[in-house]
Amino acid sequence: MDHAGTGGTYDKYCGGYEVAIDDLDRLSEIDDAVYQALPQGLRTVTVKQRFGEIFAWLNLLDTNVVVVIALMVIVAIINMTSALLIIILERTTMIGVLKALGSSNGAIRRIFLIDAAYILGFGIVLGDLLGIGLCALQDFFGIVRLPIESYYVDQVPVHLDPMAILALNVGTLAVCVAALVLPSWLVTRIAPARAIRFD
Repeated sequence: MDHAGTGGTYDKYCGGYEVAIDDLDRLSEIDDAVYQALPQGLRTVTVKQRFGEIFAWLNLLDTNVVVVIALMVIVAIINMTSALLIIILERTTMIGVLKALGSSNGAIRRIFLIDAAYILGFGIVLGDLLGIGLCALQDFFGIVRLPIESYYVDQVPVHLDPMAILALNVGTLAVCVAALVLPSWLVTRIAPARAIRFD
């Protein structure tokens, strides 16, 4: 092929070289290391610099996830508070009998908190099964599709992090149980004599 007058070259040419990394959190660190190793006149461009709009959109989604999780925890606390108060009021006579037999307020409160924690745990496990099941279906079958010309992928990607799921479950359970300590204080306001007659 005649390259004369085309501005081309017969020499081997590389327009760029991509480096894949496993830990995106170390992107800046690795970028600096690669840049220091390059000859003068060459530069590095990270994926965040090249596709800044996409990463800005992903960061916005992360913010939305935090807001949604916070709202869900607040709703769970409100619902569990209502449920705990109803359980305490329904078992007023039992509380009176336990107090008459010598049980302390702290021991009775622990009974109701453990009961509430059991209900929360059951709900969390059920939610995990449903959520992980839906994510697995999406991962294997790609049910939710995306226009590839806009999102660079043809389906919604799914990544399940077991440690993140475990931390979210434990955190939700701990926060909700801690929030139920105050409503459980109602147990201390129940007088044994009046509670036994309440039935």
